[in-house]
Amino acid sequence: MKNAGLHIVGFFIAIALVALAPNASGGKFPEGFSVLPSSVSPDGRYAVLVPDYEHYKADVPQNKLVDTNTGRVIAVIEAETGMESMNHGGAVAAWSKDGSLLHWMVEGKWFPRANVLIKMNEGTALWQTNVLKEAQREILARARKAKPINYAAAMKANKGNSPAFPDGFTVNVESAQDGRTPVLPFAVVVTLTANPKAIESFPRRAELNAELNATVNADGNFKVTKFTVN
Repeated sequence: MKNAGLHIVGFFIAIALVALAPNASGGKFPEGFSVLPSSVSPDGRYAVLVPDYEHYKADVPQNKLVDTNTGRVIAVIEAETGMESMNHGGAVAAWSKDGSLLHWMVEGKWFPRANVLIKMNEGTALWQTNVLKEAQREILARARKAKPINYAAAMKANKGNSPAFPDGFTVNVESAQDGRTPVLPFAVVVTLTANPKAIESFPRRAELNAELNATVNADGNFKVTKFTVN
């Protein structure tokens, strides 16, 4: 029993070493990239690569889901690139208990820079859903249809905002599940506002707020379950 316990301890130490010092293992990962420690799957088999500041490119998806044993790229995460530490947050990851579902998020000031679900099966990514983009698309379309005058006024009032703000709106996406362990269906709450700073001089006709509830199902499809606007 004592030897068995030592083997178990050794196994977890090996996983930790892979996570914390990936580039020291045979050069299996590109220069300037390393494994984000929190992204290692429960069995230590998978993880996500993040670039250092020197190799970071804002306009190119660089985060990759990889096999930690071989360095093989399983999937490029099709979203804004995240690093371990960034202004207003950084990249965070959570796995389902069985290691079949990865929730990848890059935090931001007003809303996530990236929010993606990836479904795994035996070393293959079955699908990935860009939850942030799907949520933005759905809530923007519904808000525009429900309040076309306010929507147009808000777009005009917020003209010149960063391209990260779709049509000038702030669209936040948060998990509706308890804890950080993702499960399917994956529930989210999406909120839209035209005036996140609550500026008193903001045009009244441009005020627009909306909320949307949705889930990502077992096939990776984004399904809206509720929408409200005011």
